[in-house]
Amino acid sequence: MSIDAELDTLHNRLRQIRESQGLTLQQVSARSKGQISAIALGSYERGDRSISARKILQIAQLYNIPVTELFTPTEKTLQTGRVVIDLRKLTQTEDPIGKQLLIVLKRIVAMRRDWNGEVISLREGDISNLQTFAHFSTAELSLVLERFTLTKLK
Repeated sequence: MSIDAELDTLHNRLRQIRESQGLTLQQVSARSKGQISAIALGSYERGDRSISARKILQIAQLYNIPVTELFTPTEKTLQTGRVVIDLRKLTQTEDPIGKQLLIVLKRIVAMRRDWNGEVISLREGDISNLQTFAHFSTAELSLVLERFTLTKLK
């Protein structure tokens, strides 16, 4: 990865992590007891100002995260909700990921004792569990859900 790409990741992650913790620039400044001003932090997040290694370490400590998190791009996440998957279509696929998904979904059908065999409704938590326990990458699961989802419910 190029230096510019690494710096872009750092700038983006500074903002993402602060926002994910529900903090404003002023709150981070107050938390740092004046070591990092709100103006400076905003400049670091935009990439308008160079940031020292010391400041990077201080910010990681303020956010209570490993410093490596600041250099790790976020993985794209699935836009989830409740989905209805067409099992009939999935049964006919030659796609290896689709076949793997079908095996997992058949287990869910058996556990639920939902024997209609045509469609299955998955909640947001089910989709997250699929990704975690069936070892699907975000891209793989997104693609297969896009192809076999009948309805997306809120």
